[in-house]
Amino acid sequence: MLTDDERAALRSHSVERRYGRGEVVFHEGDPGETVHLVTDGLFVARGSTTQGHILIVNVFQPGGVFGESALLARSNVRSATVTAVHSGRTRMLHRADFTRLRSEHPRLNDALLALLAERNRRLTESLIELMFTPSHQRIHRRLLEFDELGVASDADGWIVLGQEELAMLTATTRATVNRALREAERLGCLELRRGRSRIIDRPGLLRLAM
Repeated sequence: MLTDDERAALRSHSVERRYGRGEVVFHEGDPGETVHLVTDGLFVARGSTTQGHILIVNVFQPGGVFGESALLARSNVRSATVTAVHSGRTRMLHRADFTRLRSEHPRLNDALLALLAERNRRLTESLIELMFTPSHQRIHRRLLEFDELGVASDADGWIVLGQEELAMLTATTRATVNRALREAERLGCLELRRGRSRIIDRPGLLRLAM
C-alpha cells in the first residue's frame, strides 16, 4: 500500500485525461512516453496474433495501471492497443516524472514489482483457461466477472459488452459468443439486448460456467 504522501506525489505530477466510449488511449507499436493510472471506467488492452486475430489481453478497472511496460523496456514501444470500453478517466504520468518519482519514492518500485507479478499471475491463469476450458464456459465466466465488478454495467444492471468485445475477451469468434448467449437466454439465465446482457439467474449461469 502507498502512503498518503506517495499518493499525493503521484497526483501532483500527473494530469487527468478523459476518454469516451471506444476511444483509443494509444496504439500497439506507438512510442511509449506515458503511464496511466485508472481512476474511473474500464479499459482493455488488445494485442494482435501472428495470424492477424485481435485478442483482449488485459482489463483495467479503477486502481489499475497501464502503459508502464514501454517505459521500463528498452524497446520503448507499446505492446498493445488500449481502449476505453466506456467513458473513463486516468491520471497520466510522463516518462520524466515517472522516473523521478521512482527515484524520490523507492517504495513505488516495490508497488510496481507487485503490480507486474500480479499481472503475470493473471496472464498465466488466462493461458491455462484458454487451453483447457471450453469457449462457452469462458464466455459465461467473463459475464459473471464483469457483472460482479460492476464497472461495465449500467444503472439497470445491463452488462454493456458487445459480442465482438466478448469474442476478443475469450479468444473465440462472434458466432460462438452468439450461440453461447442464445443458449443461456433459452435456459432463462440471461436477458439479451443489442450490445448488452443482463443476468437474471446467476446460479444457473454459474452452472453453465463450471
